[in-house]
Amino acid sequence: MSEEFKNRLLVHAKTAVDRAGRAQNEEATKQFLIMPFFTLLGYNPNDPDEVFPEADASFSDKFKNRVDYAIYREGDPVIAVEAKKVGTLLTANRGELKGYYNAVPTVKLGILTDGLIYQLYSDTEAENLMDDAPFAVVDLEQIAQENIGDEAFDALLKIRRDIFDPADIGADARRKIYIAEYVEALEDAFRAPDETVVRTLMDVAGVEGRRTNRLLAEHKLYISEAMNAFFDKKLLERVGFAEREDLVKVPPAEMQSPPSTDERPSDQPVAAPSKTDSSDIVTTEAEKEVYEYVKRRLPFLIERNEELYRKLDDVNYRDYKGTFTVSYKQDRKGRLLNFREGADGTYRFEFPDSGEALVTDELSDIDDMLLSIFMRRVEELG
Repeated sequence: MSEEFKNRLLVHAKTAVDRAGRAQNEEATKQFLIMPFFTLLGYNPNDPDEVFPEADASFSDKFKNRVDYAIYREGDPVIAVEAKKVGTLLTANRGELKGYYNAVPTVKLGILTDGLIYQLYSDTEAENLMDDAPFAVVDLEQIAQENIGDEAFDALLKIRRDIFDPADIGADARRKIYIAEYVEALEDAFRAPDETVVRTLMDVAGVEGRRTNRLLAEHKLYISEAMNAFFDKKLLERVGFAEREDLVKVPPAEMQSPPSTDERPSDQPVAAPSKTDSSDIVTTEAEKEVYEYVKRRLPFLIERNEELYRKLDDVNYRDYKGTFTVSYKQDRKGRLLNFREGADGTYRFEFPDSGEALVTDELSDIDDMLLSIFMRRVEELG
């Protein structure tokens, strides 16, 4: 069933990308792109008991809460959909969607879309209050290139008409968010375990001795090697060689002394890599151009402040399959932007805090948002 749905999703994505150029206004976007998407998920846009346009939850003339579509289950709206003209999600805030979501307790999934990008929202932080950030983003341009991310595909599987469970969507969203946070934390610990990780593992392993700077620096090296050996072992377990001790070996000690105690703190930013460890992911020229623009442009956008200039050294990037990210200090908590290259050569940006997206031909169009989110990250992370 999932393979069949994946094939239908691929066909829909290619059709939507082909039609997008002819969706010159919001109504055309709904007709050509969004309503076929409802059909893909199994909903009938021609049945007013299932898909109701211009849904209203207003309690007075002063406070009007309305969305473009409400999808009903057993007489109650459970999904709210706010639509914008293709390519204009940056200028569309989540206000209308959020207002309706918060006003209707039965709504458990919010979707903000321009027909090509679908941002999925739940209420993971406070019940019946829509989150500020989506728990999943589906980009049909990426899917049309047969780059179907597991997270996006899994999210779509769970919101199909015959599968969707309003009571479970929040729990599933929380699971995705926390797993992503833990994966990032484990990646950081694997790459460069900080003092907290080192102390914790030393305690778990029962290492004795006063935790001096020299002892911590020494065991940081041991822990890094142990992590590599552990992951080697887990990989071998998958192919049936877990008992082959000749294959899982402790790496030889390198001819170097432990770091001096006056080194920079262990939570210092990691230098930007040229590409990720995955050999099939290569940083493209467009991705390099975006990163170089950010590094070159920010000094002109920020106020003349020597301390702020020094913080620009903590702006780095990471290249994932299908997504290129630029962050300040920390990959997820310090995220400045996500970038995907459009099939037509346009720049496609997503800004995590706002959930907004921008499709443009000019990099300078991101200046205001870039400055705003950089200053916010400096305030949050120091």
